Amino acid sequence: MAQRKGRRRRNPGQVILWGLSLVVVLSMVLGYVIGPLSQSARPTPTPTGAATPRLPTPTPEATATVIAPAPSPVPRPEPSETPQPTPTTLDLGKQFSFAVCGDSRDGDDIYRRALDSVQDDGSSFLIHLGDIVPSGRESQWLAWQELMAGFALPFFPVPGNHDSPDGLLDEYLQYSGAPAQRYSFDAGSVHFVMLDSYSGALFPSTLEWLEEDLAATEQPVRMLFFHHPPFDPDGTDHILQMGNSQVMSLAEEYGVQYVFTSHIHAYEEAERNGVQYIISGGCGAPLYAKEHPDGAFHHYVRVHVDGTDVSTEVVRIEP
Repeated sequence: MAQRKGRRRRNPGQVILWGLSLVVVLSMVLGYVIGPLSQSARPTPTPTGAATPRLPTPTPEATATVIAPAPSPVPRPEPSETPQPTPTTLDLGKQFSFAVCGDSRDGDDIYRRALDSVQDDGSSFLIHLGDIVPSGRESQWLAWQELMAGFALPFFPVPGNHDSPDGLLDEYLQYSGAPAQRYSFDAGSVHFVMLDSYSGALFPSTLEWLEEDLAATEQPVRMLFFHHPPFDPDGTDHILQMGNSQVMSLAEEYGVQYVFTSHIHAYEEAERNGVQYIISGGCGAPLYAKEHPDGAFHHYVRVHVDGTDVSTEVVRIEP
């Protein structure tokens, strides 16, 4: 009897495994083909945690600071009458007299009387020890020049602390007739030295200038003029804040006979180690009657020179 062949049946699990294998193979093939194309079209990703590189910000090159020139000042009106310029030497002979005053600010009536008296008493010139005007403003200097109109004598000022609004002394130098902040000149046997203590101090540069000036002169009589006194005989602290002992030492070393100052609104006089110190601050400013009851009066000082002999007298100005 003939034997019948049967058809071999496939295992369903094997069919499924072959199908999955085919899918994986096709995926790999597509990855090799499509992957490079897609990578070229997309930006390269930044690894996690890595900082994105930055280009350094350009630093501007260091440049020198250029200071623009200050604008030209507004032209000021020419003074109606400027005091006579300071000569290097006044030819006055062996005998002469001169006047010294200080602190005329805020007292025009007193100052005007002093000017009239100085012109009538035989004085050859007037020295002003500073605080000529209330606060150094141009309008005040122009008003002061009206006071000086008709005053024919040479005028020699030093700056006071009220004579400049900003400490630069521009207005003072323009209107007062002073040739510089500090200067010197000769008359007869006397060497006159005019210093700048307007800031309340005699700075080292000023003291150095003073020593050089005193060392160079051959005049037998020497006098110093500046605003703030190095000491007050009545003991107040209304004095220099710097340079006190130094200027006194220079005066002694170089044979200075007289030191004239103001700032204290009164008259005081004292001698220290052969040097006569005179404070004359009573030419118009409010008087310091409480601190200086004996010397609080309006005045100026008249100085007489006869060869090497010097004497002084106080001229009162009645209100």
